[in-house]
Amino acid sequence: MSGIMIILLLTIIQFIAGFGLINLFNIQLKPGMLISLAILLGVAVFSIMPFILQLAYIPLTSTNVFIPIIAACVLLNIKFRSGIARLKELKANIRIRIKLYEIPFVVMIAFIVFVSAWRCFYFPPTPRDLTSGAEVIAEYAIREKTMINSVFSVNLESTNNVFKPPFITCLQIIYKYAGFEFGQVWLSTIVACFLIFLYQALTLSLHRIFAGFLVLFFMAIPEMFAYTFMVLFDYANAVFFFLAVWFLYQFFQNQQRNYLAFAGLLMGIATYIRSETLILACLMAPAIVWYHWKNKTGIVKGLISSAFYVGPSLLAYIISISIYINRYLPAKYNIQGLINKNLGDLSPLFTRLSDINNKLIFSDRGVGYYGYFIYFFILLLLLEVVIKRKLNNTTRNWLYAVLVIYIGFPLMGYLLPLLDLDNSTKRGLFKIFPLMLLYMANNSLLVSWSQRITKWETK
Repeated sequence: MSGIMIILLLTIIQFIAGFGLINLFNIQLKPGMLISLAILLGVAVFSIMPFILQLAYIPLTSTNVFIPIIAACVLLNIKFRSGIARLKELKANIRIRIKLYEIPFVVMIAFIVFVSAWRCFYFPPTPRDLTSGAEVIAEYAIREKTMINSVFSVNLESTNNVFKPPFITCLQIIYKYAGFEFGQVWLSTIVACFLIFLYQALTLSLHRIFAGFLVLFFMAIPEMFAYTFMVLFDYANAVFFFLAVWFLYQFFQNQQRNYLAFAGLLMGIATYIRSETLILACLMAPAIVWYHWKNKTGIVKGLISSAFYVGPSLLAYIISISIYINRYLPAKYNIQGLINKNLGDLSPLFTRLSDINNKLIFSDRGVGYYGYFIYFFILLLLLEVVIKRKLNNTTRNWLYAVLVIYIGFPLMGYLLPLLDLDNSTKRGLFKIFPLMLLYMANNSLLVSWSQRITKWETK
């Protein structure tokens, strides 16, 4: 079977698993958003299954890996009657309409995604963080049928990459068993589906010309594009963190608690990918409390909703770090030793904040990393404040999420000095760009211009 057919088969299975989750939570979305989100969730389901097998000490043979994946698809679609009805509705509502002015954007975006996907397929993984961690563990797991393998018998003093959550390791195992020598083509699935979801989310408030331009501008962020084929945790973490925030804000709009629980699940997946995301999840909690207080539903309900949102992240951290890394792995990792011992001294916090601004964002090096995306965001924000003189609730929400990343990473650098500036923080800032993008999608100037173009079109 050719590689394309295998990818297609895996994608269908991922869609089935993710669709089952969406149906269980009764999430309503446009067809394009639903399909792309279902596949993204399916990738997350894939990444969890070998981990569950490892926790149960079941050998990681190809049969043992793929049978639980199929079983998970069946279990997640336990509400099959409503699922079939939704699939029929989805089929009836699918309308692919590409207008003439969308074609240049679609062609350029498709070409960039193709280049990224080809590199994932054709070239081996090169980042040291992967080759000294998830990749080598996955390679030896194929040989020894366990993630607790010979890798842990060598001297690990020079690296901590083997002590990261098993998200990438599990996906590498699955895709290597599926016939991909380098494994990493799952990243292309995440990238393509995320871009589709982003574009569809932008078109909810913006004209398609603006949406296409913004997605293309987002893809042109140099450092972030590089990590669409340089396999590490940060791009996938940014995807699921964004989705968790997006569905939280959907809960703010429709007040349906199933959306809050779904957002919490997505934040749990983001924490499973990178454990320090738990801190960012906690920083999002004040927005939930404020929402309940503003709507006069009580601070107690705000705290309960915050628990719904943060709880899955805490559970993901406990299982992947406290239990698996601390209890299962033969080599010990002193996590407590990573925490700043002198929390009373706040100077490292302000130093890190200053370094992020002076070295990563507002500098020639920052332009090389992130292009002019941040400058464009600031320009739109200033124009909206000066011209409109106020921000609506939606834009304030997205700005709060941007602030969580902007303040959260200096805070994490202060709490965990191992999260250095030039690696962890540089890549961690990927999470801020989709949030900025959704602020732009709700910028009152762009929205009003979009409405004018739409009115002109209808005439």
